[in-house]
Amino acid sequence: MDFVNTLLVTLNPPKGFWQSILNTFKNGMGTYILAVIVIAILVRVVFSLVDIISKKVNMKNSEINAKMKPELDAIKTKYANDPQLMQKKTSDVYKKYQFSMMGSCIPMLVAMALQLTVFLTLWNSLQAVASFNIASQYQEMKNIYANVININTNSTALDVAGFEEGDKLLVELTTDKDGNPVMNLKLGKAAEETYSEIGQVAYDPKLAESNEAVYSLLETYVIKPAPPQEDAEVTENAYAPTKYSAALQTAAEDAVRTYFEASKEGFLWIKNIYKSESPTSPMFSKKEIVAYLSRYYSEEEKTEEEEFKFEEKIFDCVVDGNAQLENIKKQKNGYYILTILAVVICFLSLWLSNKLMQNKNQPAQKQSWAMYVIMPVIYGIFTFTYTSLFAIYLIVGQLVMMALTPLTTLIVRKWISFDEKRKNKKDGGVEVVDYRRKDI
Repeated sequence: MDFVNTLLVTLNPPKGFWQSILNTFKNGMGTYILAVIVIAILVRVVFSLVDIISKKVNMKNSEINAKMKPELDAIKTKYANDPQLMQKKTSDVYKKYQFSMMGSCIPMLVAMALQLTVFLTLWNSLQAVASFNIASQYQEMKNIYANVININTNSTALDVAGFEEGDKLLVELTTDKDGNPVMNLKLGKAAEETYSEIGQVAYDPKLAESNEAVYSLLETYVIKPAPPQEDAEVTENAYAPTKYSAALQTAAEDAVRTYFEASKEGFLWIKNIYKSESPTSPMFSKKEIVAYLSRYYSEEEKTEEEEFKFEEKIFDCVVDGNAQLENIKKQKNGYYILTILAVVICFLSLWLSNKLMQNKNQPAQKQSWAMYVIMPVIYGIFTFTYTSLFAIYLIVGQLVMMALTPLTTLIVRKWISFDEKRKNKKDGGVEVVDYRRKDI
């Protein structure tokens, strides 16, 4: 069924920096899951280099603040009634310890800005990729359904000897010897489990480009008119099924289910990685499909959809009214496990980073509880609401960060120690020269 992966012309793949990287990795590895995991690892390794600089500044500032604190506290006490003199004395202490408030904040602000930019742009890209794949999957399901129903119009293909009510028709999607998409048509007798070959029918990859054309097929061969109400005006209806219509409708539903199961991408317990990992169904909804596809409508199509609701009525047949999809729609896409993992791992990552950054020779500084709440809550909201792909990216990224934190902290401490030794050596040399006895 590889041929059905061809996208219908109305959809354009999302483009951008992250989409290009994602598709490059996906084409090489065969799955978006592996692509996202590799990107999460690479991003965190790169940011670990930025973290080293940020941590060095943070740790150095903590040490300087600890040294300045007794003097600053004394100044606040002594000059409490003279704010101007207090400010001057405070500035003198800052100069004494070569401390710059602006210089200490810039590296951390730059690191935060970079991480926030990557967070938001990658989230947006993964959400766009997920929405596009969901819409593309539905478009193919719609096209498969329409092609099977369209067999009603092929009198040659349906010249089936011995067909009786209750017999089954089976449609298998494949390619012919020239690589063209075709449908194998088979007949199954009501009392038998085996199927006999009937023949092949051409598959039109672009049949579902026109919602009006698809709905016309469904109105003729699938959608039964509602019984007229008393005193209601009788209107002409296009419904005119062939004797094969019921069997072909079942065959269309079965072909759609087969395609969905073969094309959806799951991971571990997650049935569909393009949707959020929640107890909701792995099947997409009418609302999200209509909202996404409406972006691609021409002005004429928008007018038609507003008046006739073709897309919604087609969805009612292909998905909502598809008896073969009932079991899938009853499944759960997950149980918020990714959300819980994202919150817990984010908290542990923050705690570990803060724990390792504390100087053992200085009293532990009291940390604000907000530090351990805000980021985990943000992670929880994004993993709860959006595609599982982004949740996996966040979790893998935090795990990599936790693994690298001891190493980056060690590098920072070694760096600071090296700077202090070099400074002490330089200061020591100056002192020897200044106090050496000079003979004239």
